[in-house]
Order: sequence, then C-alpha cells, then structure tokens
Amino acid sequence: MKVGILTFPNSKSYGATLQMYALSHTVRKLGHDAEIVNYFSEYMKNEGHLLSSGKSRSLLARLKKGASRLLHLRMKRGFSAFEKKRMTLYPKKQVSDRALLPALSKRYDALICGSDQVWNPDITNEDLSYFLDFCTEHTRRIAYAPSFGVRALSDGFAARAGEQLALFNALSVREEAGGALVHRMIGKTPLTVVDPTMLVSREEWSALERAHPAASGEYILYYTIRRSESLMARCRALSRKMGIRVVVVGGNALKRAKNSDPMLEYAVDPSPEEWLYLLHHARLVMTNSFHGTAFSIIYRKDFFVELSSATNSRLEQITSMLGLESRVLQSGREASGDLLSTDACDYTEAERCLDAMCAVSMDYLKKALS
Repeated sequence: MKVGILTFPNSKSYGATLQMYALSHTVRKLGHDAEIVNYFSEYMKNEGHLLSSGKSRSLLARLKKGASRLLHLRMKRGFSAFEKKRMTLYPKKQVSDRALLPALSKRYDALICGSDQVWNPDITNEDLSYFLDFCTEHTRRIAYAPSFGVRALSDGFAARAGEQLALFNALSVREEAGGALVHRMIGKTPLTVVDPTMLVSREEWSALERAHPAASGEYILYYTIRRSESLMARCRALSRKMGIRVVVVGGNALKRAKNSDPMLEYAVDPSPEEWLYLLHHARLVMTNSFHGTAFSIIYRKDFFVELSSATNSRLEQITSMLGLESRVLQSGREASGDLLSTDACDYTEAERCLDAMCAVSMDYLKKALS
C-alpha cells in the first residue's frame, strides 16, 4: 500500500521528529511505501510547534522569534538534514494551504494521523486536517497513537472532530485520557498503543546516533521542553552528590560562552542523531519531556521525570503502566537531589510490560494496513 503519514514535519522538536521517523520506519518494515505528508499549517508556521504561549502577535514577540531563528540556525540545518536523509516527504515543497490536501489524499491507499499531539487544539488551532477531514471515501483513515495533550475540549471542536472520528477505519490513541475524550465524542473507546518510538529497537536507534563533544566522561543529562527551576535545582544537587557534570540540552551560543561553571556544560542545538547519542550515553537523565522519558526507557537509562507541564497525563500513564512510578517527581516539591536515590532503575517488570504493549500495537498497525 502507499501510505501517507500526517504529523508535524519541520517542527524542530526532537520528540516530533523522532516519532515521525519511527512511524515511517515501522510502516516501511511492514512492507508498505511510506511518505510524510509535507503539510504544516499557516498557524503552526507562524506560531511554532509546541509554543502554547506563542499567540502574541506583537512586534516585540516577532522580533524575538526572528532573533531566535538566527541563533539556532545549526538546529534548523540538523533537523532538515535528518528529515531529508531518513524520510520521504511529499511534496518536496511544503504545503500550508488546506485547500491542497484533498488532491494529495488521492495519492494514498491509506492515511495515518499521528503520533505526537496532532489532536491538541492549542497547537493546531483546531485544524481538522489532523482528523483527516480532507480524505476521499476511497482512502483508509487510520489513527496511530495521536495525543490530545489536554483533558477537555470545547463543545464546538468536540462536535466537529467527532464527526470526522466516526469515519475512521482504525482508531487508537497514545493515552487513556485521550481514549476517554474519543469515547465522549463518538461512544467508542479506541485502543491505547505505544508511542511509535517504542516500536523501534534500541539497536536501530543506536545505529542512527552521532557522537557529540559534550558526551565525554560521566554526566547527568538535563533535557526539558519547559524551563523548570525545581528540576535544575535537583539536577545541581545530584551533580554535587555524584561528582559528575550536568550537560544541558538547549540554551544558545551566547549562554554557552558566558558559562564559567566547570560542572555545567551546554549542548547547544544538537541534531536529532546527536540528541540520541547524548541521551544514550548519559549516566542519568533529568527531564519533564514525554520523549525524554520514552527514550530513557528505550535505552534503559536511569532517569527522573518531573510533572511540570499541562500534559502530565501521558507522563503519568507511561510510568505507571511500566511500574516506574518511583522515577516521577512533583514540580517544586522538596527540590533537592539529596532526597533522590541514585539506585539504578529496575526494568524487570517494565520490559515484560513493554514487550506485551509493543506486540499489541504492532498487531493493530498490521491489521489497520491490511
């Protein structure tokens, strides 16, 4: 089959890019021809993926955004190179006009929406394209592990999205909270499946890695999608306790140049391949990111995840399902690494549960594409 995947290309997000690669890679391994539909709405192009606070259209906000783009050119090039090398995007020139999508849909036997927060109305501005509203009746509509990222929807959006969900040939979600939302909309409970990154083996991910100069010796990796003073405080305390450096994914070249702390290093704008290497070779991972947590589990790393965002349901679910609740931290509470155990994570139960969940998820995807 010729399969199109509608997700978040060109997003400059490690999680969004790596889940996109994972789903494309898995569909190809099942024997199908997979393409990423190169659609990125005008809203997301202007506001930026995951910028939930990016709705300001002031001149100052736009100047800051322009300056940030200049400072992070290395990141843009790294993500662009990864997408071009590892995936097929169609069309080559990015599409931002919804009116062009119906013609594109005729190219595919099946369209998959997902994974990541493609159903989050705050990110997409309630764009029903991510519910495949543009498909013809001859195209199979499949959802693989999409996430709403919110616990409630407006009545109007829920009604419009529900009309489209009722037309799907196969429905799944990434979190049970999302399944509850779907059930309220259409009276059906979709299957909960694993994030596509977990369908790719450690060995396959390792083969993509590229060494990063910051990954020398032992270090604690600090990776967040939202700044957290309490998580950094815990990170610093653990650094003193363990006697190893903290490597921060993020910042910029100016911040790195000004840093004079020998126990702190900035890994500015690593490519997706370098990001994988940094996480894989860390002694300990400190994060508040879903995909920071997911890859810690894939690589069987010691980690702590802080619940410090509005999308905690997916973090709570993945850790509870795998018996890793002891690795969850509450934001701002007793923010000291001295109170945290440096014992290794016990993955005995997690591996058994994850193997079973991956088998169910792969079976769903195979049947959806059969």
